[in-house]
Amino acid sequence: MAESERVRAPLPGEQGLGIKVWGTAIAICVVALVLIWPLIPPPLPKTIRFGTGPAGGVYARFGEMLRDRLAQDGIMVELVPSTGAAANVSNLLREEAPLDLALVQSGCISRDEARRLESVASVFYEPCWAFYRKELNPDTGKAMRGWRVAVGPEGSGTHDLATRLMAEDEADLVEIGGMDAVRALQNDEVDAAVFVTSIDSAWLTPLFRDPRLTLHNFPLAEAMTRHYRFLKVIRIPQGVVDLRANLPPQDTTVIATTASLVMRRNTHPGLIPLLIEICQDELAQGSLLSAPGEFPSEHYVDAPLAEEASRYFRRGPSFFYRYLPYRLAHLATRLMLLLLPLLTLLYPLFKSAGPLYRWLVLRRVYRWYRVLRALEAELDQTEDPADLAQVEKDLERVDEEIRGTSVPSRFAADLYQLRQHRRLLLDRCRARLRAAGGEK
Repeated sequence: MAESERVRAPLPGEQGLGIKVWGTAIAICVVALVLIWPLIPPPLPKTIRFGTGPAGGVYARFGEMLRDRLAQDGIMVELVPSTGAAANVSNLLREEAPLDLALVQSGCISRDEARRLESVASVFYEPCWAFYRKELNPDTGKAMRGWRVAVGPEGSGTHDLATRLMAEDEADLVEIGGMDAVRALQNDEVDAAVFVTSIDSAWLTPLFRDPRLTLHNFPLAEAMTRHYRFLKVIRIPQGVVDLRANLPPQDTTVIATTASLVMRRNTHPGLIPLLIEICQDELAQGSLLSAPGEFPSEHYVDAPLAEEASRYFRRGPSFFYRYLPYRLAHLATRLMLLLLPLLTLLYPLFKSAGPLYRWLVLRRVYRWYRVLRALEAELDQTEDPADLAQVEKDLERVDEEIRGTSVPSRFAADLYQLRQHRRLLLDRCRARLRAAGGEK
């Protein structure tokens, strides 16, 4: 063994040990961050595209309300008008410039389309109003056979429902809706007009006030709901539209659909709690046809309810959303989702930092015991004065190396104990050397 190797502790790479340990820990955290990052919800979008309906309609007014409320949270809403609910479904599903969110009438989404969409909540009833000229007096059979009936423009929810219900009525369907249908009915250009809209729609008021027109009572309403599960029977109370004018003049049974907020599956899920919260604020008092608290609802939807919406209806808003502005709450939620896994990794590292530090420091001391044991074994195996003298020189050189070893003051006792053990071994070596006839 070379002389330099006899007194050197076998500890290659000592200087880089700390870097390796902490570098490995940091690398683990970085890898965990990379794996976790795709699972963290992205920041809230700055702009969304919302599908409404014809200008001046209930869908358009709802979209304007939503635009104003979301603007308070820094989210700009681009309102995209359309002919109605069926067109909104098509616009949600198209590849180029699709909508993020839209109002959709129940019954307008097919099963195949529902797999690509998600519902946020249903928000209000949309009764099916069928007005006709009083002198026609339809029966309960082929109620409108041979009539000219305005059923709304193609792409509207009214058109979709009316054509489905009147498939066998042998009526002459006229594809106009809104105020055009109102004027056509009042001018005797059509015999009847169908509207699927909220009771608050401006189109209905002139029809209720026209003494030549009457609202169709659906005698088979209950049977219709059994054939079309998305329909609901609603009773329109006498005088609910206008108490003073007593409009309508008697209770009327109609069928109704519901309007729902529907979104694409890749629309940011962080919008859902905010949308439901806005709807709760706006719809909490109920309406002429819905009870307080009935909307927004997780029921009466065609597309599957989004997971985030289902969680909100079951548990309410999460902790951060109850006490922070929405954007800050979303940021805090993202940070928690990021930090919790990292803290799970960092906790054992921090917990073991103390023992690891102690082990690394004492390793500087204890590594010299291997040198002393090797020299002791050599001492025990020889009687040659020359070899004993070499062991003595090595022990003296070890003392110089030990003196150059630096440890924190709280570990100094271990270092002094090492030096004492080296001194005992040196005394023993010198005693053997004297016994063998050496100088010392």
